[in-house]
Amino acid sequence: MKRNIIQLLFCLAFPCVVLGQNFTPGTGQGSASRLAQLVEANIIAVHAFQVLLAKTSGKGDRGCFSPGKLSDGELESLSEHQAKLLKSNLNEVRAWVRGVKSTFDPAQDLEPILSSGLTVPANAPVNIFDDYLRRNTKFSGAKTRAVANLYQTVLEVERDGDRLQEEYAFYIGLGLPVYVGQFNLPGSDADLLAVGRKLEGKACEAPVGTTAAEWQIAGRKIWNWGEKNLHIRDERVLAAELLREPEVKQLLPKLRAMPPQKIAVIGHSFTMGLHWSSPSSFVPIVMDVFRRENPTVQFKQFAGGGLTASRALKRFYKEVLTWKPDKVMLVVMTRTDEDYDALKQLGAGFREAGIKTYMFDEIHDPASVKPGTVERALKAAADSRIEVIEVDRVLSQAPDRARFVCLDGIHMTEPYHRLMAKEWLKYLAGA
Repeated sequence: MKRNIIQLLFCLAFPCVVLGQNFTPGTGQGSASRLAQLVEANIIAVHAFQVLLAKTSGKGDRGCFSPGKLSDGELESLSEHQAKLLKSNLNEVRAWVRGVKSTFDPAQDLEPILSSGLTVPANAPVNIFDDYLRRNTKFSGAKTRAVANLYQTVLEVERDGDRLQEEYAFYIGLGLPVYVGQFNLPGSDADLLAVGRKLEGKACEAPVGTTAAEWQIAGRKIWNWGEKNLHIRDERVLAAELLREPEVKQLLPKLRAMPPQKIAVIGHSFTMGLHWSSPSSFVPIVMDVFRRENPTVQFKQFAGGGLTASRALKRFYKEVLTWKPDKVMLVVMTRTDEDYDALKQLGAGFREAGIKTYMFDEIHDPASVKPGTVERALKAAADSRIEVIEVDRVLSQAPDRARFVCLDGIHMTEPYHRLMAKEWLKYLAGA
């Protein structure tokens, strides 16, 4: 009885998805309805999070982001149920969707969200984007709402490294689309900005950004992470492409002849493959080249967003020493006197441990605009005998250098990371 009531409430709340469909196990309509419930639960839970965000930030239309009769604790519990739902065994969830025997129990985390009574207004950003997809593609229902949910989540930038990635895994596991390219929509930066201009001003005021530029960045993130999570474009794809280029092919004999060794990479977000700005970064790309061509060369990343030399010294120095690498590559930021001193300490410490340390002369970090920043870092490297790889000239003269910086004005796109990967491979090959 309780489950039937919840299903009735769901149908009343979301007629565009399930009205007229029955919930008989094992039928096509029943399966579609259960799939729709899973997507809608995620939308409601993310909306609950944003209702609380509107309250704490003071931003957003209070009518659009209203808690209804729910307390703050009850809103928080919806996010907790979502976290548990996304960690469910996907094999069992798929079986439940098909209406066959399954250990997945919707009463634990699905039904508490659907029966919460929290409504998502028609002019909330998630519904505005779903409406856009239904009007501009041949798709609807759970397919467009799954992608709309990813946009809904990524508009809050602090959640793109955890909850968003969990939603990607969940939807991919259920066979649902996860980016607009799967709807045959274009995905250039210009295309995404054009969509943003169409959407700007249509949604209610939200605690997340909904300007044309913010919709554009959301689209770029969802597109790149969609292709990355589906392995359409990731470090393996880029590594395979590089290995077919004549410039890299010439390096293969030397790369294959390299003796077994361990290389540690201590770096900020430019070294991290997870970031949305590119299918991957130059570090995972090079690692995959060696995975294919010389797996006796081992790599290990020690990375963190915004990693400065002083933070690297405190956070990773002892851990790297424990791993006992033969070489260490540093890609860290230097902003303060403490950072320059830390860079010297890292170089000296690794040298005393018999570890060869090197860094690039310039990585074209847009944040390094203060005069003398690069020169002072190079002097600190020289003082501690850190070897410097010269890439500044190559980056500065690259034909596509104008496309290096991504939409956030900080991180780098695929052309940059491809070029950096090739330059690092040349150095490792002794070229």
